[in-house]
Amino acid sequence: MPKTRRKPRSRRGARPNRPMTTPPMQLCGISEVPPGSVLGSIVSDPRKPDHDLLRPGVELDRDLLAGLKQRGVSQLWIEDNLTKDLDAAVAPGLTASRLATYTQLRDSLSACARRSVSCAAMQGYRQAVMGMVLESIASSQYAGMTDTLFGAGGQASHGTNVAYLSLLCGLHIEAYVVREQPRLPVKDAREMSSLGLAGLLHDIGKTKLLPRVSTFHDLHAKENGGDADRPEGYTDHGSLGHAMLEFSRAPARVAYTMLHHHQRFDGHGWPTVPRRDDDKIREPLSGRRIHIFARIVAAANVLDNLLRDAQGERRPPVAALHAFASPRFDGWFDPVVRAAMLARIPPFAIGTQITLSNGRRGVVVRPNLESPCRPEVRLIPDRDSDTPQTLALDATRSVTITHALGVDVANYLYDLPAAIWPDAADECPEPNATESEAA
Repeated sequence: MPKTRRKPRSRRGARPNRPMTTPPMQLCGISEVPPGSVLGSIVSDPRKPDHDLLRPGVELDRDLLAGLKQRGVSQLWIEDNLTKDLDAAVAPGLTASRLATYTQLRDSLSACARRSVSCAAMQGYRQAVMGMVLESIASSQYAGMTDTLFGAGGQASHGTNVAYLSLLCGLHIEAYVVREQPRLPVKDAREMSSLGLAGLLHDIGKTKLLPRVSTFHDLHAKENGGDADRPEGYTDHGSLGHAMLEFSRAPARVAYTMLHHHQRFDGHGWPTVPRRDDDKIREPLSGRRIHIFARIVAAANVLDNLLRDAQGERRPPVAALHAFASPRFDGWFDPVVRAAMLARIPPFAIGTQITLSNGRRGVVVRPNLESPCRPEVRLIPDRDSDTPQTLALDATRSVTITHALGVDVANYLYDLPAAIWPDAADECPEPNATESEAA
């Protein structure tokens, strides 16, 4: 159980004489937080991620919990000594860097709608993304899709999320990313800030579209298994974004990704381009002819959009990853990229409170890259005097996770699909897109 204690109520700020260290915490669904629990991390407004509702150290009474629910807060980090070795799971540096990137993009979107992206704006984006790259490397063990930005909605949060997911994937398969850019020096090919920049700006062309068009995503189009008609003009946002970068001095790979992030590995994406052997025939790109950055951003783009249904309602990360691993998306993505996304981004982040099929409750303490839905779990003792036990779900096949953060997730558990790893990519006769093509 999360730790409870009686302290003077405070609606803002830390308690007097509060230590300047991160307390032990676990991430709980708000409906599972008992009154009297002590807040362990900042609570941001789901509608305004840069606005803090509460600071760490606040004792949560019934009124505060009810007010947070009304604002759409669904989960809270709560102080708990059971997880005293997982302090870094909150990754405050990563949260701050992502929030700074989000703010940079949000504040510039209205200006982008009126003009092209300037060199100064591009420099600002690049600096923000560089901070995210460094924090993603430092906090790589604590990857997840549980923070406020993933639930906020809107183009700024989507761009920031796609940048983050792209970086996680690119860092995980760095050798493959380098290998897929054979015309670049290794130093340049492994430079990930351009990949993060491409993810951040991939949809910036939507600022030129009507609101009802810009909020649509191709995931929900009837042509792709959804139930909605693709709005007229929607497929122009890639070319519009590409044109907006003309005078920004953006790297060629960034502009290329903006144009081609809706290409599919099986050749059923868009836009069409002239064929190499016959410029009179136009067709979508396929396979390794799509630049590796565009392949990664395409997967991250879909995964982030899977966190919301067609009506915009929030779905748990495991539900999004379950869909991403399903046969529906076979052929959409580079198999190496898809496998990396599924292995690197956990359905249950470290620190997450879960309930098991045997009725026991626990906290996720270690991800499982080979079987993501079977992480290592620390069981919550029935009595405070009991020694916590650790259970590796991969070795205990009869026990599964049924609830996470207070949500029933039993139907969303998945196994990783079969993947073609880098060596098999050599069988593809078509070379990867070059820098000259990207330009």
